[in-house]
Amino acid sequence: MKTPPEGWTLSSLTELFASDPEALGDVDVTVADGSDVLQVTLKERGDLNVLIAASGDQILMSVALAPAADVPNRAAFDQLVLRTHKLVPLSTFGLTTIDNAEWYELFGSLSSLSLADVVVEEADVLASNALEAAEMISEWIANDGATGEGDKS
Repeated sequence: MKTPPEGWTLSSLTELFASDPEALGDVDVTVADGSDVLQVTLKERGDLNVLIAASGDQILMSVALAPAADVPNRAAFDQLVLRTHKLVPLSTFGLTTIDNAEWYELFGSLSSLSLADVVVEEADVLASNALEAAEMISEWIANDGATGEGDKS
């Protein structure tokens, strides 16, 4: 699929992700009524939901990782994330609000004029990074937020 001359929109992104089953494997592509966000559910990756929005000059993709309230020793966790986020290609950690609760998320953005292959690659890399980040958060929670560095908080 070619990049639309005006850049990617919700409609053209929906068509892109629904039309190429080879790119991300088995996916469900949905847009909630009245929403301006596309949800791409990657079935082969544990039904991981990648949320995608196109606005003006950019496309933003996001994956919710875990409720912040579930993460023990948040100050140390935030320090870890800030010190290591540059090791996560094409993705950045952030906080977002979902149903009035703060959640950790992983997100990436790219130009709305990006080639179709680049848009799909961004979603693929974000999904891979999100699975690794979710595993890291699970380990952090299982260890009750212990940093292994003599943390006293």
